[in-house]
Amino acid sequence: MLITAAELLKQLPHGNLVPVDVRPQAAFRGETLPDAVSLNVYDYFIPNSDEAGIAGMAAGAREAFDRLGLGKDRIPVFFEEQTGMISPRGLWFFELVGFDGGLILDGGIEAWKAAGGETAPGTGAVDAISQSDTQGIAFQRQLAASTDEVLHHAEHGADIFDVRRKTEFEGTFVHPCCARPGRIPHSHFAFYEDMLRDGKYRPAAEIREIAAQAGLSPDREIITYCHRGARAATARYGLRLAGFDKVRIYTGSWHEWAGKQALPIEIGPAEEV
Repeated sequence: MLITAAELLKQLPHGNLVPVDVRPQAAFRGETLPDAVSLNVYDYFIPNSDEAGIAGMAAGAREAFDRLGLGKDRIPVFFEEQTGMISPRGLWFFELVGFDGGLILDGGIEAWKAAGGETAPGTGAVDAISQSDTQGIAFQRQLAASTDEVLHHAEHGADIFDVRRKTEFEGTFVHPCCARPGRIPHSHFAFYEDMLRDGKYRPAAEIREIAAQAGLSPDREIITYCHRGARAATARYGLRLAGFDKVRIYTGSWHEWAGKQALPIEIGPAEEV
């Protein structure tokens, strides 16, 4: 799921890899990788994490990839400044719609330039993930979790994994767009950035230790969440690197959960889970 800058330098001129710049469009226009396209995967908010909302999210993602000609023999390499919260989200959308082989440029454009890669102003196609009303689009439903599945996670043997900042987790900080502070009850916790070092993913053994300290087991299903599903994707692929194969994302995350007043919350220091 990761490719280094050195590997991409060798493979880009000869293969079927397509650099996909997920940074803001202004950054893409200023400087990007050769023959890159631009895809906004960050600003998307799912309207509701129910079956219709998840299907519409997948349909919108598939349509964006189709417009850019990505999939099958055109494999995207998602990148940002460094590995952060956006390029993993791009890969998750790609896998959600059923494509295999997508990659994250570990270290992002900074690693590319450090390895001697050339850059130029972006002139390629520009697109964005958005919700779609198209029906019948096949997708990997098991990669996403609904609000109801999060609420009843214990009944299905799943663990909830909050990867926001500790202040968000404990409820001392709340984003202005969120109706309430706090966390989903019984959440395990680790900050997503702790899975990264110097703009790249940490080695698998170090991520396994972080997961173990958070009380997570590779034998159980894990549902990650954050503010709106971006940092959760970074954590998902960190866990995947560490050997956790059953990891889903609650795309609505705290933004959606906090807005549903009937749903329970916790505030304060973490409880034992």
